[in-house]
Amino acid sequence: QAQLLAPLVLAPDLQRFAANWFRMAMLERSHSYIPLLRNGQPINPFLNLTAKRKPTLLRRIGLAGALVTLFPWRVGLTIVNVVVVLTLSKLATLGLKDADLDPLVGPPLTAWRRILVAPLATLGRIQLFLLGFWRIRVKGECAPRSEAPIIVSNHVSGLVEGMYLVKYGKLAERSFVSNPVFGPIMKATSSIFVDRLDPNSRDVAKRALLRRSTHDGFLQTMVFPEGTCTNGTAVVQFKVGAFTPGVPVQPVAFRYPSSSYDASFTFPLSPGGYLLGLFMQPANMMEVEYLPVYRPSEEEQKNPALFALNVQQAIAAALGVPTTKHAAEDVALCIAAKKMQMPLEAGMVIWQALSEHLTGLRVKEAMVVLEHFRSLDKEGKGLIDFSTFASAIRHNTFRSRSVDFQTAEDEVTAHQASDVLTGEELRSIFDLLDTGGDGFIDFQEYLCGVAVLNGRGDEEKAASLKWMFDSLACGQTFFSKEQLATLLNRAMPGLGSEVLERFCFEADIDGDGQISREEFIQFATKHREDLGLTAERLLCGVPVSMQP
Repeated sequence: QAQLLAPLVLAPDLQRFAANWFRMAMLERSHSYIPLLRNGQPINPFLNLTAKRKPTLLRRIGLAGALVTLFPWRVGLTIVNVVVVLTLSKLATLGLKDADLDPLVGPPLTAWRRILVAPLATLGRIQLFLLGFWRIRVKGECAPRSEAPIIVSNHVSGLVEGMYLVKYGKLAERSFVSNPVFGPIMKATSSIFVDRLDPNSRDVAKRALLRRSTHDGFLQTMVFPEGTCTNGTAVVQFKVGAFTPGVPVQPVAFRYPSSSYDASFTFPLSPGGYLLGLFMQPANMMEVEYLPVYRPSEEEQKNPALFALNVQQAIAAALGVPTTKHAAEDVALCIAAKKMQMPLEAGMVIWQALSEHLTGLRVKEAMVVLEHFRSLDKEGKGLIDFSTFASAIRHNTFRSRSVDFQTAEDEVTAHQASDVLTGEELRSIFDLLDTGGDGFIDFQEYLCGVAVLNGRGDEEKAASLKWMFDSLACGQTFFSKEQLATLLNRAMPGLGSEVLERFCFEADIDGDGQISREEFIQFATKHREDLGLTAERLLCGVPVSMQP
């Protein structure tokens, strides 16, 4: 009896072994066409390090003392200082027309306007003093405009670095134009405004930078190429705008050494809460290091991305922190994830690494995919297990068909329809998306999979078909003619039996009665449009559209 029962006892173990083997095979195969971006680094450069830390008793006493002593006169003197700054800025731009402020045709500031702008540097330092920066350690010195027309630095506070370098023109977001405080100051220093969502605006900014870099009459231009604030634990991906002119730049490294208070304007701080935090600190610390002027090589002049990368690494080396491929787009996705009631980190996809692997990926499209991901992630955890995934896909399929089950038999019939993914197919799709192999799909994995399925570049188009074959073949190396006929009916319902037979015959190039992966790719490439062999039709119920 024991010998007879042994196979039954071992059966569950064999089933688990087979399931794990299939899972690992799918995982290995998915890596061939879906970017594997995990690097094991726990760095989150956009999270404030002390915002949620519970203050010690000693720190509470210090904050209470600052509230009744330092805070009132700091705020009062700040109001006076801001009024003086705004008055000078308004006078410096008095009489200027829109054409005078145009970055492409506007002239440099005249001598008398520069005289009015000159005190801003001193007033900026006074304001930093009022925010608790009693002493700022400075290493090196700022190079003259003739040596470095552009200054670039890491971006931690935004407000503090902007005050310290207030006398220089800035490359800034267009939203600052309407800001009642920063707008007049930036106009007075001939700043260049750019709309991130407008490609034409970015082109204008690049041309304006080139013009300012080669015209001696303009002030030096300050650029924060990270495009967003970080907590200083890493230097994130640099945008190439400041490096497109191919002129020498001076890197500047800002460091905030305090361990009790993180002066970075990062999540979850609001503008008001951040400013209040600075006012309440008895003392804040900042170090500024002017690095040697970086003169690009001939290769870097031809390749702004290489130029940006090398300067990014120089600043990171001076700060003693790593570089990462996080980017400003990660911040936009994190904000969107939070609004969708998911964890902030759900939107962290390491954007630059992603866009290097995927052709033409845009933030607007990633936002659409994030919404689809949230529709699958019913509980808003930022992670989807197989059960949740399968349930959501089936629900999407039946909802799109407006199915109203009258009886249990109706539901069984619906599940058996050709346009409904089987449990095996759903498991295969899930395992291919789960490139981390941990049994969960996060947004980065889902975005990678959807981007590949949409097949923008030549590599992605081929990868899309491989992906669909592997997910629908469920571990097999071929489709039977019956399986292909089912898929064709799923993509193009109503095809007659004779038409299906003709297509199956065409797909079976070697005539062995089976359609291999290569044969399917050739057939699908030829008939992608007329038969609708797209991911949206073949993987019905899986939200793979990227159209806003």
